[in-house]
Amino acid sequence: MPYRLEKDFQDLIASNNNIQKDICSILEIDYKDFKLLREDAYINGITADFTLFERNKVRAIIECKGGAIGVSEYVRGIGQIFQYEYFFENHLSLKNYGFCQNFNSVLVFPESVLKNNDFNVGLFKYPKSKKILEINSHNLVVRCINDSELEKLRETKHRDFKVISPYYVRDIRFFEVYFCSKF
Repeated sequence: MPYRLEKDFQDLIASNNNIQKDICSILEIDYKDFKLLREDAYINGITADFTLFERNKVRAIIECKGGAIGVSEYVRGIGQIFQYEYFFENHLSLKNYGFCQNFNSVLVFPESVLKNNDFNVGLFKYPKSKKILEINSHNLVVRCINDSELEKLRETKHRDFKVISPYYVRDIRFFEVYFCSKF
């Protein structure tokens, strides 16, 4: 599994211009106007994986998770982006950063997090400013898991769902498997 470790995943994002352009596109930022700062310190000893600036103001604070995480580390990531939203709401910065009004707190991870775990990302509470980004480890395409997709996942409360591709979720039921095996 590529990008198992968070540091390797951070290195990928920091070094790959196409991923950075995709993130800018999803956040509706002009790539020419953005700057990415890695390992940025905030209050209470919190270090964000990345701070993304647009025209010298904080447009997003990004939390990365590596591919080898379980539900506890995923929930920890959600907690971190809640804290980033709090920084925005209260203009909290050790370096007196200004914040853009259209600020986003971003959680980003490789597709293996969804593929290799059986927790349902639709059944968690997220901050209002959130963007959840998934990066395909093979073709390095970034996609946003939007509110509509989270709602569909939320409706799938039972544990009989399986991610069959990083881009599709289907219910798997015994009769469907039986039916497919007959034809």
